[in-house]
This record gives sequence, structure tokens and C-alpha cells, in this order.
Amino acid sequence: MTLSILWLGRMMPIPLNAGDRIYSAQLAGAVARQGARVVFLGLANPDDRTGSLAQLEPRVSWKVVPGAPNARLPSLLSSLPMVGARFRTRHYRKLVAQELEGGNHDVVVIDQYGMSWAVACIQHIARKRPVLIHVSHDFETSVTEQIARSFNGDGLRKFLLMQNARKTRLAEEYLARTSDLLVTLTEEDRAAFNRINPELKSIVLPPGYAGTKQRARVRNKAVPRRAIIVGSFSWIAKQMNLERLLEAAHGIFPEHGVELHVVGLVPEPLLSRLRSRFPWAVFRGFVEDLAEEFKNARIALVPEEIGGGFKLKILDYIFSRVPVAAVDAALNGIPARLKGQFIVESGIEKLLTAVVAAIDDIDRLEVMQNRAFALAEDVFNWDSNARRLLGALRPGADDRQSSTEQFQRTSARR
Repeated sequence: MTLSILWLGRMMPIPLNAGDRIYSAQLAGAVARQGARVVFLGLANPDDRTGSLAQLEPRVSWKVVPGAPNARLPSLLSSLPMVGARFRTRHYRKLVAQELEGGNHDVVVIDQYGMSWAVACIQHIARKRPVLIHVSHDFETSVTEQIARSFNGDGLRKFLLMQNARKTRLAEEYLARTSDLLVTLTEEDRAAFNRINPELKSIVLPPGYAGTKQRARVRNKAVPRRAIIVGSFSWIAKQMNLERLLEAAHGIFPEHGVELHVVGLVPEPLLSRLRSRFPWAVFRGFVEDLAEEFKNARIALVPEEIGGGFKLKILDYIFSRVPVAAVDAALNGIPARLKGQFIVESGIEKLLTAVVAAIDDIDRLEVMQNRAFALAEDVFNWDSNARRLLGALRPGADDRQSSTEQFQRTSARR
């Protein structure tokens, strides 16, 4: 029997330049390739309209919810986390109701904690309760609490961050108690949810990799003495991590002639402030061809001390054959054997000192990237993830389909 899956995301997962969007797009697409019928709902990305649905798996029915997210200021008054309050729009609730009223979906995916509001819609509208899957990109309770504690700005914003952390904790507790299956990217996140609900069935699905793999790379001293960090820096946690990195590197990299290129969009006014404080750093902004950026870097940095979860950019680095240097806190979900091929330190200052010591050791960097590539190639596969997910939810979905067919046969006799 073909499974019908309604996938509820905050937005269409485009452009494919942020980890959460890549994960949602690739996992939903892989599930569809394995034979499930997948309908994905989400608003248009309010912050970046450059993506195209043509980039996404055509076997998925991508349905854009009309309208824009709710305004930020009124969303502060909601009992939901900020992201949930913004995307719980009237148009979105109406479209969910239309999809559920027919009772044709065996499974509903709640993609990210910001969609926790949809559980009540499902419970009230669905003719027969579908199997509920929560896809958690991170254990956001810890992340939002860490952001609130670490924020050193004005008191009002810190208070609002603390309130958002409290709302996030309540949302994740609710999802842990109402979901039938939990999907996490790391064992650490699964353990955190299981502390809330030890009975919650769960599965760990690390990201796959669907990009271009650089099969060979010639590395020599002609490559600039450059470290690189790639990302999208619109989220406050990423902004805090970036500023911490630059503050730590300020007294190390320029002194030793090591370049730092920041690749990805840094919003204003943060960008202007960082350029003024750290004129030695190069902010590349959005670039079309990351391959060229990787080709001209000796080491890629993963310095995030704030915010957990799996860092998908690590896979971009590995498969572009750029050696990885990371703080240990940023390596959730990375197997120990693979971490053994990275430069790993407990804090940013130690990490940057180790980068300076290694950046001219071409032979060592060559061995690191070759071994990391070989180890990662068989571990991170989207189609394998989809098969595991479908296998985990199949028993509950089959029971639902059997009950539905029995009900339909009984109704037909009356």
C-alpha cells in the first residue's frame, strides 16, 4: 500500500543554502523517491525569494501557502515560540484543514518545533488520526536557553529571549508527548527528547549529502594561507558565534598572516559593524560558486559554541576536500572515527592556535581530507535515511490503513 504523507514545514525549503532547509527538502524528496506520496506545505520564504521549486524533488507535491508570516510584534504576545506564532497564519490553518478533512493522509510530519501548533489542528480535524512524526532539527530547548543566557545586549531583548526559551521548552515538551515517532539528526538530541518522554519511539537520521563531490584535489603551498567559514548568518545564534570567532581570531590570525574569509549573507547593520571592527577579515557575501571558495582555502572552520544540532556545512567541507577544524561542541552527530580526521579543540582560542600551527603542514592537511572523504562517503546517504524512516513508521501507518479500509467496507454494506 502506498503511504500518503502530509509534510508541514514553516516555509518552502528554498533556497538550498541553510541547513534546516536542505534537510527538509532532501529528506522529503528521498521519501517520495522511495514510493510514498508526499504533499509538502509551507509559506514562501519571507527572507529570501531567490530559490526555485524547480530545484526540489519533482515527486513531491510542493504547495505554497498563500500570504506572508504574521508580524513579529503581535507574535510576541502568543503562547507559542516566536517562529511558531509567525507561521501559524490563517491561510496555513485553512490549507491544513483542507488537506485533513478528506482523511486521506496516513502520516503527518511536523517539521521543526515551530509547527507544534499544527498538532491541535490534526487532532480536531482529521477524520482518522494519522501517525504523527516530529522532525527535530535540533533540541531547541537547550539552544534557545543558551542564546538567552549568552546574550549581552539590552535588557528588554534579553527578557524576550528568555520568554521565547520558555515557550520553546513548552512546545518541545508538547511534541514529545503527542508524537508517535521522533526523528533527530543526532543521538544527543534523541536523548534529550527521551528524557521528556522515555516512551517516545525515535530514530536518528543524520543528513545525507546530495551535492557535488570533489573526487581529487591538488594541494600545495600556492593555495592561500586562508581559513574559511561558510554559512547563512541571519539567525541570532549564528551571529553570536561569528562575532565570537572574529574576536578570538583578531589577536591570532593577522599576527601570523592567516586570512579569514566569511562566505554567506551577514545582515546589516551587523555586517558594517564587523567590517569596522575587523578590517582584516574578508566578507564575501553570497557567492554562486562555492567550489572556487573551497579550492582557495586550506582549512574550513566550524567554531559554533552556541547552538547544537548537526552542522550540514561539515559535509560540504568534507566532500569539497577542505580539512575541517572545529570546536568539539559543534560536532554533534559526527562519528568518532570521522572526528579523528579533524582538528578538534575544546574552545575557539585553542582551535585558532591549532589552525595556525597546522596551516603550513600541507602533508598533514592532505591526509586529513583524504581520510575524511573516504569515511564520510558511505555514512551520509539520503535514500538510506528515507528507507529507515519508512521502515520505522510502516507498522503504525499500516494499522491505520487497515482500519480505514475496514471502516469503508462496513459503511458500504449499510
